[in-house]
Amino acid sequence: MTLPASGQISISDINTEVGRSSTAANTSLSSLSDGTYVTINTANDAADRPDGATPHNMSEWYSYNHSAVAMSWGSWSTSSWNIGNDVGTTSYANRSITFSGASGSNVDIYFNVTSGTVRGTLSVALSTSAFPTNSDTFYTVFNSSGSFGASFALSGSGTLYCRFKYVTHASLLETSSRNIVAELDGVTSGNMSLSVTGF
Repeated sequence: MTLPASGQISISDINTEVGRSSTAANTSLSSLSDGTYVTINTANDAADRPDGATPHNMSEWYSYNHSAVAMSWGSWSTSSWNIGNDVGTTSYANRSITFSGASGSNVDIYFNVTSGTVRGTLSVALSTSAFPTNSDTFYTVFNSSGSFGASFALSGSGTLYCRFKYVTHASLLETSSRNIVAELDGVTSGNMSLSVTGF
C-alpha cells in the first residue's frame, strides 16, 4: 500500500511498505533510504522516493509505492487514419490506447510531420470511460509536445479513448503524412499515422 503523501510516517510503516517485518530490530533510516535493505523502486517519480543522499529524511518516503510499475503504453487500437482532403469538410476517427503505471501526470497528444505541408487543423477529445462524441470539447493538436498537458491527467492503468477531428483548410488542399504520439511521464507511445490526400 502506498505511503501517505503527508503527515506522520514511521520506520514501521516504511518497513511494511518495502516488504520487511514492521518490527525489524535496529532498523536504520539510512539503510532503508540508500537501498541497503531493499532496492528502491525507481518506477516512483523522483519526488516520491528517497534520493539516496545524506542527510536522509522521513519526508523523502512520502507517496512511495514499493509495488509501483513504470509508465508504459500499449498499441493504438488502429495504427493508421487515411482521409481525403476536400476543402470545407470535417473528418472524425476514434482511436484508443492502453496505459499502465501512470502517476497522475498530464498527457500530451502531438504529431510529427513526415511529409508534405500541414494545412488543415487536427484536434482531439479525450476520455477514460468511452469514446467522446462530436459535441465534446476538442483541443488542438500541435506539431510539438506539450499540446494540452494542462488539461487531462491519467493515473494508474486503463484506456485512453481519443476522438480525433480533422478540419480542412478553407481554401487550400493538403497532401501530407504525420505521426500522432501520446506522451505521459516522459514516456512516448508508438505512432498512429495520419495520411491526408488532397483531391
